[in-house]
Amino acid sequence: MHGELKRSRLKRRDSVVNWAITIISAIITLLLLVAADSRGISKKWVTAVMGTLGSFSLVIYAYRQRLLRWSLWVSLSICLAIHLVAIWIFFQYVLIDWQTFSIWLWLPVMVFEAFILLIAVKRIEEKLTSKRETIRASF
Repeated sequence: MHGELKRSRLKRRDSVVNWAITIISAIITLLLLVAADSRGISKKWVTAVMGTLGSFSLVIYAYRQRLLRWSLWVSLSICLAIHLVAIWIFFQYVLIDWQTFSIWLWLPVMVFEAFILLIAVKRIEEKLTSKRETIRASF
């Protein structure tokens, strides 16, 4: 019985933490959108920033149990550097004539990229540590 009570209390605490992370992320995103709009930043670049934040936030949230590992942060940094170069080339040269680019058009790319990032971060981390772990990503 004691184990049941302890387990339910831990689940409740995890639920509160998850909702707190979600609400804080939503507030930060809203503040970034308001700041970008007030500064007159082109909407296509706002889409690029929000797409980056969305994809990488999902990966960080999925690997939240491993946030204290240096190898996770190094692999995330490598993926972020590659991502930033690719996004800059795409938005600067491919979408050169576009001033606005809706986040709704970029959403399928964000979702696909998040799943690719989940795999890439894990593989890079395995290369860095020479350890092969079976990881269950939890959302």
